[in-house]
Amino acid sequence: MSTQTTPQAPAGPGVFRDRVALITGADRGIGRALASRLGAQGCRLVLHSHDAEGLTKTVADEGWVDGQVLTAVHDVADSAAVEAAVAEAVARFGKIDYLLNVAGVAHPGGVLTTSREIWDRTLATNLTGYFVTARTVLPYMKEAGDGFVVNMSSIWGRRTAPPGAMLAYSVSKWGVEGLTRALAEEARPWGVRVSGIVLDKVDTSFRENMPGELTQEQRDRMLTAADVADSTCALLGSSRRAHVSTVELDAWQWV
Repeated sequence: MSTQTTPQAPAGPGVFRDRVALITGADRGIGRALASRLGAQGCRLVLHSHDAEGLTKTVADEGWVDGQVLTAVHDVADSAAVEAAVAEAVARFGKIDYLLNVAGVAHPGGVLTTSREIWDRTLATNLTGYFVTARTVLPYMKEAGDGFVVNMSSIWGRRTAPPGAMLAYSVSKWGVEGLTRALAEEARPWGVRVSGIVLDKVDTSFRENMPGELTQEQRDRMLTAADVADSTCALLGSSRRAHVSTVELDAWQWV
């Protein structure tokens, strides 16, 4: 099943109480918005980021206590680091209910202006990182017979980015689309759901890599990280009888 509407967030506090969510890229933007929303509803948080300072500041700003949150600083494509961090989280909390793959990078450039370094870094973070984290978490979900993986994707994974704009990013998100579908089929017999959220323009630091200079009016017409958190929480709180394979969030007021 696929939908292009924006679901509403589940009602009432405590919908996610005592659930455990692992969020990558948790120190800023969408990742932080998700952590804040889930934490406020009683979810225990496993927050991964490559930015130690940003992650420390996020935890301090949100006022989370040690019993609610566990952090890890590493590259999401570093298999050994991810495995160690996930093992520590399961030892601390006993399980992982949700994996939210959010971490990502974006760089401008087409085929003639994208360096091999940028290409490799983009695919390592945006695609390999999703694979590595899912591969590490899914055995625990399989054993539990339950779990939910959500991969953040992009409209540029459904259609090509403007010529010369964001080639590596677009290719990585095409890969995320394929990975999400493949994981959904493989994890289905285990009782684990895998969904993708396809994002249009979101007003985060990623906007800096959009072609051209944005006006304040244009930014006001973009989606916000809070909008993405609303839809993600609605998806996570949906009935286990339903599997929403894809949610598409359109910045429908964009001109």
